[in-house]
Amino acid sequence: MTNRWETEYEAGRWAYLGGLQETARNGVVAAYLRHAMPAGTLLDVGCGEGVLARHLDRQLATRYVGVDIAQAALDNATLDPAWARLVCSPLEDFAPASGERFAAIVFNEVLFFTDAPGAMLARYRDWLAPDGVVVVSMYRTPRETSGARRSLEAVWAALDGPGWTSLDESRLTNVPKDLTWHVRLVRASA
Repeated sequence: MTNRWETEYEAGRWAYLGGLQETARNGVVAAYLRHAMPAGTLLDVGCGEGVLARHLDRQLATRYVGVDIAQAALDNATLDPAWARLVCSPLEDFAPASGERFAAIVFNEVLFFTDAPGAMLARYRDWLAPDGVVVVSMYRTPRETSGARRSLEAVWAALDGPGWTSLDESRLTNVPKDLTWHVRLVRASA
């Protein structure tokens, strides 16, 4: 699977993620973080080329850790290495540095690519700092497959279950792409 991602990033297949039609989604994710994130390290799971980092308030996101399966994507990121650490890893295998906790964790369109999104959310929840938040962004299209719909439903069911408190949810539609994003802000609960 890694070869596919490398090939697609090298060919520019994912360059649109840094374009105008993705700005509203990134803006909502960044606004949620500005409102609810305590100052500290942000973990961006499925960071690609680090597009979200351009939208962050660096007074809140004092450090940035970006994780992506494609080294080619990380190689294209133009982030200050004094602020950002980029890690090439599948989301199932990522582990933070010893003792590292995150003020916020963002899952940007990445939970479609795991067989157990609820388990991934629970796994990453263990790395949240006190009062930390999670932002999940998932897309829907009129043409979406039943597999994509099941993934979206599994993620929302996990976030509606024990261990999470929903703080807000937004839906944004990009008319030219006929694409709707669901973006949810949650906090871990006891």
